[in-house]
Amino acid sequence: MTKRKSINDALRLLRLYCGYSQVQMATKLGVAQSLISDIESGRKNVTMDLLEAYSEAAGVRMSQLLFFAEEIDGQPIAKRGQLIVAEKVLKLLEQLKPAEHEAA
Repeated sequence: MTKRKSINDALRLLRLYCGYSQVQMATKLGVAQSLISDIESGRKNVTMDLLEAYSEAAGVRMSQLLFFAEEIDGQPIAKRGQLIVAEKVLKLLEQLKPAEHEAA
């Protein structure tokens, strides 16, 4: 079983807070729905290019998404303290998340 990284959880929650299904997010990003599923479940890592596309699609700054990144493409991003805070933020967001929308 693959442990999801904080960034994977953050992208899933971002999609839910934006009110998008995986299909809708994939369309906005110009990728396959299966890639969104793989990223959200932690089976695939997100690239900087895709992270930038998420940022644009959701209207959030790239730095806000990078807060949740442990590493991307082998480049360490966060310090241990930042990861502790990021994990607590994700737990709170998980409790408050909106329901999953079906594909329209």
